[in-house]
Amino acid sequence: MAITPILIVAGLLVLSVGWHVHRRSGRPWWNPLWMAFTITAVALLYLVTGFIGYAVPRHNPFIDSPAVSVGQVVWPQVAFSSVMLLMSGPLWWLGLRRL
Repeated sequence: MAITPILIVAGLLVLSVGWHVHRRSGRPWWNPLWMAFTITAVALLYLVTGFIGYAVPRHNPFIDSPAVSVGQVVWPQVAFSSVMLLMSGPLWWLGLRRL
């Protein structure tokens, strides 16, 4: 038996329940402060580990493959985290303005 029809039905059910909860809550389903917290935490993880010389994989860090010490600054990782910190700035501004 193929699992695809089951996944389609489950996906439609999740979307239906999610839409119902969203309509009943009367609030937006996303909060810019929570997004800013998450993006900042991930950016700081990659920034600190990049500066101390650990190459952290972008997919499933510390689960599938551990961080590897390379003995030097990992500049692509530092650049990635810097861009993420810049992305979190407008979310912090928007979220704090909404308080």
